[in-house]
Amino acid sequence: MKTRRRIVLFIMFTVTASLTYVCVSHAAKSAGALWSGFDSQDGTNSGLSSGYVVVDAVDTRNGSTNGIGPFRANEPSFSDSDLVLYEDEDEPGRAVSDDGLNVVWKEVQVAAGDTLSKIAEKHGVTIKEIMQANELTDEHKLREGQVLYIPNSSEYVLETLAYVRKLKNEEISRKKQAKAVKITNYVVKDGDTLWSIANAFDLDINSLFGCNKLSDSNVLKVGAAIRVPNQDGIMVAVKSGQTLDKLAKEYGVFMEAVLSANEMSPSDTLVAGREIFLPGAKVSAFVESNGARVAVARSSVSASQGFGWPVIGKISSPFGWRKDPVRGGRDFHTGLDIRAPRGRPIAASQGGKVVHSGWMGGYGKTIVLSHPSGITTLYAHCSSLLVKVGTNVKRGQRIALVGSTGRSTGNHVHFEVRKNGTPMNPLKYIK
Repeated sequence: MKTRRRIVLFIMFTVTASLTYVCVSHAAKSAGALWSGFDSQDGTNSGLSSGYVVVDAVDTRNGSTNGIGPFRANEPSFSDSDLVLYEDEDEPGRAVSDDGLNVVWKEVQVAAGDTLSKIAEKHGVTIKEIMQANELTDEHKLREGQVLYIPNSSEYVLETLAYVRKLKNEEISRKKQAKAVKITNYVVKDGDTLWSIANAFDLDINSLFGCNKLSDSNVLKVGAAIRVPNQDGIMVAVKSGQTLDKLAKEYGVFMEAVLSANEMSPSDTLVAGREIFLPGAKVSAFVESNGARVAVARSSVSASQGFGWPVIGKISSPFGWRKDPVRGGRDFHTGLDIRAPRGRPIAASQGGKVVHSGWMGGYGKTIVLSHPSGITTLYAHCSSLLVKVGTNVKRGQRIALVGSTGRSTGNHVHFEVRKNGTPMNPLKYIK
């Protein structure tokens, strides 16, 4: 039995939902088209306004024409360079996902030592094609754990690109949403630490630091109240003349999410001193100064006091602002990721007291040490923990083993240095 040759053309459009329905409905009546993206076939779905249609343009066997579309308004739109024409003949390179999506790419996670050249050679495509499909700008900037989408062949580059853009759009849409913030006043009990409280409420530790003013993050007074939000984010006090737009940009979050979390409207005026919750934001070691982002002054603890490397390995992700190369979005990385093989011993960077030893949300198995002058060091994603809470350790003492627990993309140590809860660049402390 011969397979049916099909030519499919992605066509960009921007029309009203009713007009689009009429045009495609005629094809449906004459050729029995399949429908995608409609709640019903009466054209009343108001969520349809723009996007693209997929038209089965030619069937040389019987001359019929089928149409599928339109898609919903939040699906990706194509520029002229994105118009795709392909033939489908039950090709080996084309699979269908559970949701009916044609999958013509492989999802590849960058491993230690990978280069774009090695990945391209392994999968039979060019570096340029991988860069185009993933919208990369520098072939030398790969990060361990980074996800790339590799087209099955050169003819599927644009389809892969469309999927990557769809993922980015979905991530942006997710980050623009937030539920209304609710704050719980948690009463500190004997044995509590900020890290154990964060784990109990499934929060990033940055959220507790960012919602509470703490003179010493290592000492919690029994009976004191700690503000615990119902989602990750931080509270900030509005400065005179500050706008929501400026606040959102400063902390790398979307204004839409800020409005939703605080149940505000765009027309609301900010009053100096009012606290605003910024969903998804983190306490960063940077502040605004005359419109420029500059580093906060170094702590009084200097490198000469002997903070050492927790493990020998290559830095796979530095401290500071970074952008996910695939899904987009801006995030502040509060420590160093140091790549090392599973099971390699992790040493205390400086002598101190163990204030947390256990699981801590996305950090996985984690050790936290307290040091003089309000300094803490954190060692995350461990495979095994070797010291207990309350133990006094010396600089260089083994405290854990390298692993990949929690939200991790491979074996490494996530190492943080904080001054009264504010993350500092560990490289300014390590001797």
